[in-house]
Amino acid sequence: MNESHAPQRRKRIAAAVIAGIAALGVVGASAASLGGITSNSLGADTAVVGSCDTDGVTLAYTNAYDATSGLYRTTSVTVSGIAAACAGKALSLTLKDATGASLANGTVASIVGTSAAVAMSGTGASANAVVGAAAVISG
Repeated sequence: MNESHAPQRRKRIAAAVIAGIAALGVVGASAASLGGITSNSLGADTAVVGSCDTDGVTLAYTNAYDATSGLYRTTSVTVSGIAAACAGKALSLTLKDATGASLANGTVASIVGTSAAVAMSGTGASANAVVGAAAVISG
């Protein structure tokens, strides 16, 4: 490399570094303006969102025989042990199979007391396929 090209190369490197710093400043400023999240809204930030029920719930399944399919189906689930702080909030429940796929779901618009009966959508789920459930209390 020729000694006379060294000053030009340094200038190009300096210009590239300054451009990179400017670009990071713009990205940082735009990310900072997105706002945070709270328990009532979501945004582009991270924060702990408190739960109204911290000790979990218990599920009791109601199964009924479906003569058309020849199977027992889970038609509703009683969710109990709900903390009193969750009263008035919505409850969504999804029944899952061994792969985690959704089999059926149901909702309760407003929890009353410490338990809620959730009717499953459609004809329910094949009772022998249900291996898990996901409950979400929101509102």
